[in-house]
Order: sequence, then C-alpha cells, then structure tokens
Amino acid sequence: QRCAPAPRHLSGAPPRGRIADMASSSKGPQRVADTIFRRDMLGPSFGHMAGSLTGLLLVEKLAMEFVLPPLVPILNALEASLGRARFAMFGAMLIGTVAYWGIGGLLAVPACLRVKQWKIQVNKELDFGGLLASLPLVIFNFIAGNVVYTLALLELLPDSSFDFSTLPSTGTLARDIIAWLLLQEMSFFYVHRFFHENKRAYSAIHKLHHTWTAPISLVAIYCHPLEHMVANIGPLLIGPVLCGSHVAAISVFLFLGLIHTTAVHSGYWICDDNGMHDEHHRKFNVNYGVTGLMDSWYGTYKLPPGAVGAPQVQEATAKAE
Repeated sequence: QRCAPAPRHLSGAPPRGRIADMASSSKGPQRVADTIFRRDMLGPSFGHMAGSLTGLLLVEKLAMEFVLPPLVPILNALEASLGRARFAMFGAMLIGTVAYWGIGGLLAVPACLRVKQWKIQVNKELDFGGLLASLPLVIFNFIAGNVVYTLALLELLPDSSFDFSTLPSTGTLARDIIAWLLLQEMSFFYVHRFFHENKRAYSAIHKLHHTWTAPISLVAIYCHPLEHMVANIGPLLIGPVLCGSHVAAISVFLFLGLIHTTAVHSGYWICDDNGMHDEHHRKFNVNYGVTGLMDSWYGTYKLPPGAVGAPQVQEATAKAE
C-alpha cells in the first residue's frame, strides 16, 4: 500500500462547475440536532466525544465489576512473586501483544488477502515487501514504547494506583476518562500538527510514517522512535499521570487505545473514526487529531470519499483528482 495511486480517469470526473453546483445543492436546511449529533456519531462533534466517553466508561465499569475481581488474588500473588516492576512490565507486554499483534494482526488480514470490499482507498493494494521492511522498526517501537510507558507509570503514579484490592469507583472512572480523552485529543493534535507544519521536523522525523499513504494496521507505530515517544506515548501518559489513575483502569485504556490505532490504520471501514485517519494519510494536511474535535475547531477536519455523512462534493472532488 505504498505503491503509486492508480491513473486518473478524468473523462469520468464532473467538471468543476458541476462540482460547485453539487456543493451548493447539498446545502439544504439542517436541524440543530443534525449539526450537533451526526447520524453516524463519528463526526467532529461533542456527540462523538460523548460516545467515546460513554463507551470507554462502560468497558471500564464492566472490567472493574466482573473481569478483575476474580483475578485479584492471582494478580497480587504475581506481583509479590515478581516484584512490582517486573510484574508491571510483564502486564504491559501481555496487553500490548494481545491488542496490537493479536487483534491488530487480525485487522491486517483483509489487506493481506487483497480484499476490495469495505476498503477505503479502493485503488491501493498492500506492498508486502514494504510491510516486511517496516516490521523491524515496528517491533523496536513496540518494545521501547512499552518499557518507557511502564517505567513512567512506576515512577510517577502513587502507591495506591497499584492496589488491586481497591478498584476505582464509577465516579473516579468517569472523572479520569474525561481527562484522559480530552488531554489526549489536545496534546496529540498539537504535536502531530507541529510535525506537519515544521518542515525540518516533518522531513527528519514524521515523513517516515507517511511513506505509507494507504496504511495497514501493523504499521500504526511505524515511525521515528522520537515521534513514537512524543506523539504516541506522551498523550497516553498525560491524563493517567495527572489523575493518579489506577493501573487497572489504565490497562483497559491502553488495550482499547492499541485496538483503536490499529483499526484506524487498517485501511478498511472497520475503523472506528469513519476513515478520518486514513484520509490523513492520503491528504497529509487534514485530520491531525484523534476524534475530530480539535480538527473541527481549527477547520482541518475532512471525511474521505464514501464515509457516512461525507458531503457529496468531497466525493466528486476526489474523483476529479
């Protein structure tokens, strides 16, 4: 999927005058509810953020209520046997392996089989040679990221964050999740946008990630190691550290975050962002954030052709290009 795009067939593209007509004709009267809460709930609105908050809180609550309590004696025994540092490192590696290589690997299967259905950039196919060449750096970033993230939590979190006999309440989870998502959205947006707008930073660091113009799930962390630490690991750390969150809740957040990043790099409509990040890889100068909230504020939000809720003019323009 690092190959050149297919030849343009301009004969089938509508003239620019017609594109303008389509743009104006698509602007019909809208209800306030349609503007604030998009039908797909994946647009750059507070509806999307509210959906993310609610979904994460639900998963966290299920984990705290039903999954973790039976495991507490085992977890305490492992921590006593291994020591906190090795126990935390083992847990982070296990969570990362299942989420990134397990679920992320499954999300890579359609691209490996060259499945066309549900593909976002239908004219792009996987470059197997490029994927194999990318994996050593991906593996390095995976290991380094887990080590740095775990060491930071061990150093910066209070002892109470590692007490599995006292799991966080619903109120604490809600407070933490709001802080996590908002701080992640803002910090990732500004760092990511800087890597694009600063020519030296883009050329020396971020350009490597964008060699994949139509990515596959397993290259989600194919990037310069410095970028991985600053742009990927940093935004995931800020909220949990400032809130002094419990490691059990952080683990769920990390697990879902890894699934999210592999899904949005999968190249298929199985992503949970309506193709927003795939469009960033195609266009480069749009969609710098995670949820679209900051991009909506700064005017850099753009849905890809074929996305639910995408204006007709976007599809017509893409065909013209």
